[in-house]
Amino acid sequence: MKIIDVNLSIGGKDSIGKTMDLPYVLELMADFRIDHGVCYHQYALLDPKDGNVKMAVLAGESNGKLSTCVVLDPILGAENLPGEGSLQERLMAFQPACLRIFPNFVRLPFHAFYWEEILDAANALALPLIVDFEYNDEFFCNIPDVSEKYPNVKFILIRQGCCQGRRIFPLLQRRKNVYFTIERMLDNLQIEEIEEKCGCDQLLFGSGYPERPHSGALGLAIYADITAESREKILCKNWEAMQK
Repeated sequence: MKIIDVNLSIGGKDSIGKTMDLPYVLELMADFRIDHGVCYHQYALLDPKDGNVKMAVLAGESNGKLSTCVVLDPILGAENLPGEGSLQERLMAFQPACLRIFPNFVRLPFHAFYWEEILDAANALALPLIVDFEYNDEFFCNIPDVSEKYPNVKFILIRQGCCQGRRIFPLLQRRKNVYFTIERMLDNLQIEEIEEKCGCDQLLFGSGYPERPHSGALGLAIYADITAESREKILCKNWEAMQK
């Protein structure tokens, strides 16, 4: 069964201080039998344009194993990417697989007022958007309205699961453009309950490496007591459907 990791990074260091360059990331993926990774370059946090270009170059050298997730800072607008024209036009030319924003890192709340240009572009192009955030009460007050206002954006929330069922289930049931990665779905039979109540169409496999090892997320996906169809959706099919 194909495995697609939608939450990878390159350019940083792992837990033992080893730099995650392209050969190391590809070796790691091979060890865990991960067929494809959606990856951002950690340098893009400091210089989005240069970091995004670096990631695109590495993806082109990966023999199809990696696709580019671009990091966007709302203050930079179109200058997050090379080229000419608006942010939407540059995204169309750059053709990333995914967008990623870091509200905590840029010290902004997650609200449409501050992220409008990025959300408008993502909505027009129907792109997945990873919101990498320390999800607080304010975020969960805003995400229902933001996801309703931008129905073509596929909002991906990472690191959610443990003791978060009261927040996760309403979003899965009432916002079909909100997705969750499974690496922290550690509540007893949580993935099984999601399958029963909502189906698994909005779950994705994302390791978050190097913050977390692949083994935990893989174990949750492989050993969950769910149907083979649901398991395949989590591991690859849901992401592939988002790319069409």
